[in-house]
Amino acid sequence: MKPFIFHVEAAGEFRPVEMNFATEAEVRRVRAWRKLPGATDAGEFAALAAKRWFYYTREGASVASLAELRAAIGRNDRAELAFLLVASAAWAKPYKFLALAYCRRTWCHHLVLDFLAVRPGLRFSRQPISGVGSGVMATLMDLADSLGMETLWGEATANSAGFYERVLQIRR
Repeated sequence: MKPFIFHVEAAGEFRPVEMNFATEAEVRRVRAWRKLPGATDAGEFAALAAKRWFYYTREGASVASLAELRAAIGRNDRAELAFLLVASAAWAKPYKFLALAYCRRTWCHHLVLDFLAVRPGLRFSRQPISGVGSGVMATLMDLADSLGMETLWGEATANSAGFYERVLQIRR
């Protein structure tokens, strides 16, 4: 499957990031973020996303590709489905994944973003990488549009509220 592509700023240049549906091995890998130094919300969200993904997978209600998601919706237009997307970049060698998004498709064809986490301490050439969270959000909106979903649900924490206000252009 062709990945979703967005760009981030790293070392003064815009660089591509690929976002794909996660495999079981990748879910296990992001679950380990909870052990990273400085991984407060991001580590907790990665661990919770993995836990929920494994639960939905055991229940037969997870998908591992856009084609699987479309097919499951085609079989049952009220299907509740879960998936985990992971963002990676070949140029960001020390990091396997830059971010993750755990989402659910609801019975009424809405997209719910349960967890968005950007790996703590992302750097490239000793400079911060910026735009990862915004790129993930744009990708989710594109995904929702491609599926004809009119609503993207989510809830922010006190730490992430400012990010969502900025990205979604919401006034306090």
